Amino acid sequence: MNSSPWSVVRRTIVMGCLAAGLSWATGCDSAPRAVVQEGTPGNYAFWPTFPDDPHIQFVLSLSTSDDVSRQEASGLEKMVFGKEVEKAAAINKPYGVAMRNGKIYVADIRNSCVVVLDLRKKQTRLVGVSGTNQLKKPVAVAVADDSTLYVADIDRGAILVFDADERYSRAYGHPKFKPSALAVHGDRLYATDMVGQRVDVFDRNDGSLLGTIGTVGDEDGQFRLPLGIATDKQGNVYVTDMLRCRLQKFSPEGRFIGAVGAMGKVAGTFARPKHVAVDGDGVVYVVDAAFQNVQMFDEKFELLMHFGAAGDYPGSMDLPAGICVSEDSLDLFTDRVHPGFKPRRVIAVTNQFGENRVSLYVEGVLREGYTAQDLAKAAAPVMAGVSTSTTDEIKFSAPGTDEPEAPSPGAPPDPPQSPGDSPQAAPAKPTDPPKTNAEPQ
Repeated sequence: MNSSPWSVVRRTIVMGCLAAGLSWATGCDSAPRAVVQEGTPGNYAFWPTFPDDPHIQFVLSLSTSDDVSRQEASGLEKMVFGKEVEKAAAINKPYGVAMRNGKIYVADIRNSCVVVLDLRKKQTRLVGVSGTNQLKKPVAVAVADDSTLYVADIDRGAILVFDADERYSRAYGHPKFKPSALAVHGDRLYATDMVGQRVDVFDRNDGSLLGTIGTVGDEDGQFRLPLGIATDKQGNVYVTDMLRCRLQKFSPEGRFIGAVGAMGKVAGTFARPKHVAVDGDGVVYVVDAAFQNVQMFDEKFELLMHFGAAGDYPGSMDLPAGICVSEDSLDLFTDRVHPGFKPRRVIAVTNQFGENRVSLYVEGVLREGYTAQDLAKAAAPVMAGVSTSTTDEIKFSAPGTDEPEAPSPGAPPDPPQSPGDSPQAAPAKPTDPPKTNAEPQ
């Protein structure tokens, strides 16, 4: 093994990316041979592809409640209610996703709810479907350390809060607010605002607005359409700008640190960047709906690798949108991981087309005594490059009905602030969330 688990992939990028499009086809160092368990041929999907050392393995996909736990109806239920009683609850149009303690939270735009896939209890639950504060068009979710759930509802123009028992608690927001993604760090709740073209920073406990990050424009620290957001362990904030095809990094105080990306067709560029996630080692994951893959960058924004593409194979993607990384649920998937692959964390990606609405992968390294060739013997053929989505598919992938257009380049609705400045707005009333006539076009 190399001293750095990413050294082989970096070398591949330098030597092969531009010459071979987005394939990863250079050699890697050999390792001592050992007697290993090869696994069943064709049952595993890895990225990068052989001969590089694998760092991502696909494990399974979830699309309905039957994928979590199939419930057979009793004879009496079938007699009274008919076959419809056995119909599984299906995820329809997933967008944002979060995962904690074996629970996967999926914002389902078309079903107007958050689908909770509880893998430990083998249950599927729906959040926000009853009462006076029902969800209308949830596009993003975030979960705090205390299991409080935050849901961005783009139609209601508010962030709805649910307690650890998934019961509605309160709502946050302000006039002319269109939240498209959420991130929690400590007591701060970050939300990208598609109308204000900035990041709003709230106190997650009382909903007071602490400040904002970014202004409207095309310079460093500015946005045209901030869409995805995530934080790292230090509290730094990462924001994807879909129209500028750019990922920017800010300090916890909102100071611009760095950026990567531009519109393009090769690794390291973007075409339709959506949501973003950061793992415990500082690796940044960016979903691209047009490339139909996930690109991975280190803390200096050097491209490490990418995984996924359209196709008919394990782990393929079809209009991906949301992504999250979990460090605490590996035990749920050990029986699906190749014996020669040592997983370190779980990655969830949502797909808006196809049968694999929520795809789960693990990030890791080769186990000692195994080589990339050993794992390749059990690997299914996968696409190592990217696939381009059609115009209709890209329109379908937007939080609204169509792909949002760039707002007019005028001044932002309110002067930007830095977190820590005086609060600007009171929390929205739970039964009367703020409304706005603006809608993504």
